[in-house]
Amino acid sequence: MSDTNKYGTALGKVEENFEGYIAIVLISLYTLLIFYTVIQRVTFENPPSFTLNGTLLLFTWMVWVAAAWAIRHESHFRFSLARSRLSNRANYVLRYVDFVTWVSFAGIVGYYSIELVQRRLATGRPILGTPIPLWVAYLAIPVGMALIILRATQQIIMIKRKYDSGEDVTPTSDISK
Repeated sequence: MSDTNKYGTALGKVEENFEGYIAIVLISLYTLLIFYTVIQRVTFENPPSFTLNGTLLLFTWMVWVAAAWAIRHESHFRFSLARSRLSNRANYVLRYVDFVTWVSFAGIVGYYSIELVQRRLATGRPILGTPIPLWVAYLAIPVGMALIILRATQQIIMIKRKYDSGEDVTPTSDISK
């Protein structure tokens, strides 16, 4: 969690980019599935039925996992131009508001999505054209929300440490961090 030892170890690099690695795998599978569908459509004029739902499943997982990555790397939407004119203390308070809002949102959505997953689990239905149970697609929501809560909590801790050490906590529009 330390900013000073971001890339010091292999474990630190995995922690830093965990969601990014998962998103890369998911988007690669998504791309391969679309490519396979196009080949099937052009060659045999009959795309497999599972590809539409398979791409939706992969995209759903990728979006929620990538949302947690965006929070970890502070590359989500924020009002950095307006905040650049505020004091460090005001930015500190607003950063807390940002991340408390993220945790609240993710907690509420995560809580209600667990019921949704349980209902899909009870039906036992598979995703059309696949042996994959439908609940696996819906599981992306509570897993994504748990990752968002984890990453928002990490950010709160890192911002507090920066502020306590006198560093500037004003968000920037730079996403290359």
